Amino acid sequence: MENKDTIFDITNLHLEGDFDSQVQGLLKYIRLNRAEVEQLQILMNDLQWTLEKAWPDCSVHAFGSIVTGLGIKSSDLDCHISLPPWQCSPGNGNVFKARLLLKKRPHIFKDPFAIGEAKIPIVKFYHIPTQRQCDVSFNSPQSIENSKLLAYFVQLDYRVKSLAILIKYWSKLHGLTGTNLMPNYAMILLVVFYLQQKSILPPVHSLQSNEFILDNWNVAFDDVRFASGNTDTLYVLLGGFFLYYKDFNYDKFIISLYLGKPISKESFSTVGNEPPEYRLYKENLQNNKCKPLRTDSLICLQDPFDHSRNCTVAVYARLANKLFSYISLGATAYEIEESDTFLRAILSMSVQENPVVTKKVGPRCIAKNKPANKKKKAFFHEAFLRARQKSRKKHP
Repeated sequence: MENKDTIFDITNLHLEGDFDSQVQGLLKYIRLNRAEVEQLQILMNDLQWTLEKAWPDCSVHAFGSIVTGLGIKSSDLDCHISLPPWQCSPGNGNVFKARLLLKKRPHIFKDPFAIGEAKIPIVKFYHIPTQRQCDVSFNSPQSIENSKLLAYFVQLDYRVKSLAILIKYWSKLHGLTGTNLMPNYAMILLVVFYLQQKSILPPVHSLQSNEFILDNWNVAFDDVRFASGNTDTLYVLLGGFFLYYKDFNYDKFIISLYLGKPISKESFSTVGNEPPEYRLYKENLQNNKCKPLRTDSLICLQDPFDHSRNCTVAVYARLANKLFSYISLGATAYEIEESDTFLRAILSMSVQENPVVTKKVGPRCIAKNKPANKKKKAFFHEAFLRARQKSRKKHP
């Protein structure tokens, strides 16, 4: 099997024709094909057979990009193991027990190790037959419901999948998402939120006419058709993604997929001051079933179901600066490049990373060396031109 990381060697890319033709060629190059997706069932079957030795009534559920249809060749498989209540061990005991079971089949599972100290304990391993990494959890199945929601959004409009995969690849290529970086899930949520602003996708609260409470949160949604009058091309939407997040006011607003619009951080500063749609959030706070949403991070991206969860709370200053820089360069590329050179420009651009000196401002930390607003456009325009010149030397 070809090394899955070769998709990030852009010297192998042959972007020919107009923008749409280039996108189709790129997606064919990076997406999982039908045979690769079907192969993942082998992994799940091996995992099921192995874990049944200790938990006869367990069931294996995949979630993440494989389920949402946003998988690329480098994607790992995420699995949740559902156990009957009488088989669950307290704390993180299940992941260590699973590790021992996996170690007994070294010809199938390579290097299994448990991470019990994480917020959601997992056991990781490499599946030899499919040459795929897998993360397994036993805790809350809420991730399964999140994946169902994203899968619903993806099938609403053909542009959603293409845009989400392009942004996923772009962010992975430039070292913005991954281990100890911004979660892929969070990046996809940014895409969904942007498309909500374009009236291509509906706000989550408008889909919740029913309730299915899981871990204190309503994860129900109506699987209905949503008619959008937006006719923007994929090219316009991709460029618009960079423009939107370049100008977004991260200091003042929460990114809320639940309401489908920015919400003032100030409205979440005092319990009971939240928008009326957050009834369940208020009840969970009053009954000590959750903690207040953290709004003091550089980016506040609220989970669409668990309203106490900031999905980007761990995005540190250096990473945030890098993300903002690449977004600004993407916006500049959209404004400067022709449509048939735009895709290569955003994939081949590079940001010069400098040490970030930070200072405390109230409860949060911001970067001191961020360009002043009045010089920002010129700064990124010059940076983009340097990146483009460097790229054209490699790709004449």
